[in-house]
Parts: sequence; C-alpha cells; structure tokens
Amino acid sequence: MLRKDNLTVVSLLALVGLLGSGCAPAAVSPVAPAAPTAVPKSAPTSVAAALPTPKPAAPSPTAKPGVESRPESGRYGGILTIGIGGDPPSFDVHREEVAFTFAITSGTYNNLLKLDPQGWPEFKVVPDLAAGWQLSADGKVYTFNLVKGARWHDGTPITAADVKFSFDRIRDPQLGLVKSPRRQQLGNVASIDTPDDNSVKVTLGYPQASFINLISTVYFPIMPRHVVLEKKGDMTKTVVGSGPFKFKSYASGVGWELEKNPNYFIKNRPYLDGVKGYLILDGFTRFAALRTKNILWWAPQPYMSVPQAKMIEDALSDKIALKWEFQPSWYGIFFNVTGPPWSDVRLRQAVSLSFDRKKMVAIGLEGTGVVGMSPQPPGEWALTEEEMLKVPGYAKPDLEGARKLLAEAGVPGGFKSDSLVRTTKPHQDIALLVKEAVATIGIDLDLKIVETAVYMDARFRKAFATLSSGFGQPLMDPDAQLGDFYVTGSSMNYSGYSNPHYDELYARQARTVDAAERRKIVWEMQRILLKDVPGALAYWVKVPYAWWKEVRGYTPPVGFVQAFMYEDIWLAK
Repeated sequence: MLRKDNLTVVSLLALVGLLGSGCAPAAVSPVAPAAPTAVPKSAPTSVAAALPTPKPAAPSPTAKPGVESRPESGRYGGILTIGIGGDPPSFDVHREEVAFTFAITSGTYNNLLKLDPQGWPEFKVVPDLAAGWQLSADGKVYTFNLVKGARWHDGTPITAADVKFSFDRIRDPQLGLVKSPRRQQLGNVASIDTPDDNSVKVTLGYPQASFINLISTVYFPIMPRHVVLEKKGDMTKTVVGSGPFKFKSYASGVGWELEKNPNYFIKNRPYLDGVKGYLILDGFTRFAALRTKNILWWAPQPYMSVPQAKMIEDALSDKIALKWEFQPSWYGIFFNVTGPPWSDVRLRQAVSLSFDRKKMVAIGLEGTGVVGMSPQPPGEWALTEEEMLKVPGYAKPDLEGARKLLAEAGVPGGFKSDSLVRTTKPHQDIALLVKEAVATIGIDLDLKIVETAVYMDARFRKAFATLSSGFGQPLMDPDAQLGDFYVTGSSMNYSGYSNPHYDELYARQARTVDAAERRKIVWEMQRILLKDVPGALAYWVKVPYAWWKEVRGYTPPVGFVQAFMYEDIWLAK
C-alpha cells in the first residue's frame, strides 16, 4: 500500500537511505501561472511530431527471436537503480493495469511475442517465448512454436500447456482471476489447442489484424500453470516467471529488487546483475535522487515536470539523456452511468462543455500535452481536426450550453457529486482541474483521494460516482482504445456504458480488413461517444523520460507501461 508520510531530506549524503520513505504528492492548485512555463527544447511541439508510426508485424513462419539481430557489445554487471512513484496494488500481471506493477514484473516474465523495446516509436512485434508463428490461409488460425530449453525460475520446463492456461486465465475468470481487464482483447479467440508440448494453436472467430499486436503488450505474459494452481489462482503476492530477472524482494513503501536469472533461455542476456527500485512519491525528492546519481533512471510514473526537464536540458544534458514521447493515455473524468445522476446524458454533456481544454493542458501538463475530446488518440484513426473544431466544447468551453443542459435535466442550480482520485500527482492534478471546470456551471465535485489499490478495486466494482483520473492503452489500435473502455460488458468498461449500435459498429470494424473502410466505421464510433459522453476527455499526454547516459540499450517506449523491459539494458561504467 502507498505510504503517505512526508519525507525530509536532511542532506544529500543521507539520500540513499531515505529513498524508500517517499512522501505524499503535492496537489497542484488549478490557478493559471503568471507567466507561461518554458517548454524544453526536446518536447514535441505538434501532434504529428509526437505520434509513433504504427507498423504491425506481418505474421512470419520464419520469424526468429529478435535478440539474434541485436548487438552483443554490452558490458556485463552492475545494478540499475530506478525511482518510481508508487506501490503496486499486487503482483498479478493478468489482473493489474498500473505501471507500478509492471515496473517489477516486466523483467521477470516473457510473452509469446513482444513489442520490440529497441524498435520504438514503431510498433514492431518480435518473438519472445515463441520462436516463430504461422498464419493460416483464411487468416483465423495462428500456430506458435515455442523456443527450446526455456524454464521457469523454479527450474520447471515451460510447455504449451502454460501458454494455453495463461490465455484461458485471462479469458475465463473462473480460473481464479478475480478480475480480468484484458478479457475483451481476447474476445475473438474461439479456441486454444496444444498439439504437443512445444506448439500452440490459437483459432480466431474472424481474421483480426490487431491480434498479434494486442498479445504482444506487457499485459499478456505467460505464467506458470503449476504455480498458479498451487496458489489456487492467487498470484497477488507471488512472482515466478521465466524472464531475464528473478524476483528477489519487496518492501511496501520502500522498494523492490530483481536479480539476474543465470539460466535465462536467451544466450548472453541479461547484462545487468540486477534492478533495484526505490519508492519515492515526492517529485522533488525523486529529481534530487536523479541529479545526484542515487538513481540512474527516472521511471515515467508519475511524470517529470517541465521545469525539471528543462533543468536537465540546460545544465545536465552532458550527463543525463532526456526524451519526450507521446502516450496513448488520456486524462479526464469517467461517469458511472448505471444510475443517477450520471445516467442522464445531459449532465455528462454539460461537464464536457465546461472544460477549457487549452487551459487544462497549459496548467495540468505545463503546455506539453495534446487537447483531447475524442476517445481515440491523435493519429490515423482519430477524427480530423477540421471535424473536431466544429464540436461544441473542443476549441473552447461552452458554459451557456452547459447551463442550458443542466436546466433541461432539472438541476439549473447545479448539484453535488463525488469523484474518486488516485494519490499520484498526475491524477490529483486532473481532478483539481475537473473540479474547477465543473464549478463554473454549479457542480460541486467532492474529491475522494485514495491509495492506488483502493482506487483500482472500487473502479472494478463500479463503487464510485465518477473517476477523475488517467486512462489508456499501450497501443493506438481502435480494438484496444475503443473496445476495452466502451463495449458492453467489457471488464474495463468502468462507466457501465452500453449502446447496442456502438457495439455493432465495433464488431464490424474489427472484421474489416480494408483500412479506409475500417476508418469510416471507427470515425462513426467516435461520433457516438462524443454524443453519449461516458467519459469527458481533457487531454492526451506527452511524457519526458530521463536516464543517466551510462545506461545503454534503452529506448523510451510509446505507452509508459511498456517502459520496464530490462533485458537489453547495460551500464557503460
């Protein structure tokens, strides 16, 4: 659980011993600054400059593990030290969604396939536990051939049964998973068969271009069937993987350690002897730890501030690398539409109209974000800027229109409601901005700030009126962005939103092979969501990554949950 005690740094010499203590994140008052904050030179200045180039990998029967094409010039030894801003709700990688979990677990597990950590900003798929894969002529059957000699950290051989069990665990909560956030992404899987111990056959209901990319994110690691069964499905406190690092220790409120797996199935990996993470809630303390080299890497959650990024560029660029990446994650508010008051669409529309999105970007992201309103990230699948400029509330708030909607809903003077908020700073920032915006039309939003684990549990159970927070996926594809959060019955459909026509369009676009035709359907889905407003978006984020230049083999990813892949990282000294 997250600690809320304040930390006083009495001296830089004492910093190492104090790193784990952390302190409560300081809330940012939603008051416009007297002068604009200078944006670092490396920050993207346009949406186009920030966006990745999506290039899904074509299934290949001759695909080989990506490590074979990577240079072998890295230096062995050393411990990578990182600073991160929160405790994991649990260690169950099939259950959790937050970066705090994957900071620990991503180095301990493998997927069948993965998004190449050296290939960003392109979404390039490379093999992991699968040595290669083949696709049937009808585009519905994938056959994966496993690498030879891979073992779990307890020495047990990895077999096709583990792969089938892992995917079935995500698809079927009856296998002991309390919640399954990615069930929707495997909704097209008709069956999974294991012809032998080294091959897995996945049959889809229909050809799905996004399937390979979906299962390549960190959300789909393969877990040991025998350990999960031994634990009766409860993997919240257990980490037994196959990856380059083994779980060593964890202390809530302090930090965690990983150690090198000497029997890793990929030859000459990993380079590092281990990874050590420190929990440092306060951004000023974490930045001090980075500047004084008590940590080598600033983990991108929560984000570094613009003044801090500018300080690195101006004074430390010879020692510390800094890179900005657009993230397919939006910040705003989700409504629980399953009951009053937010089951009334007019109230949700009024909230969206109250947002001064440009001001929110200027304050909440210090000018580095992208104005957001449509729930699809900017890029090839998003509605055009020309169309969005015609949508009320996008370019500027429409307070008169919002008040009119409140009057039509029978609450001309406004009303009170609650909003659940995570303790981390970016979530508190957006909550304060939302609170200020809706106050202009008479809505009094009481912010309920809770620890991450409490927030996640309440969100899953829909035990809230609204959520002021951040939401996103590591992929730009509509199957992920527009499916998980809005399709009826999806386990990540936190609002409880349901629109049969939207569901039909989602199913149709997922089956559409022609990109131009699919785009038309995806645009229509976004228009429906702009009208129904299950969630009101304020902005999309751009995140600064920072690390000491002696940390090599690291490329900042699109989607910060993908950031914690340590296999190729090495220390130059």
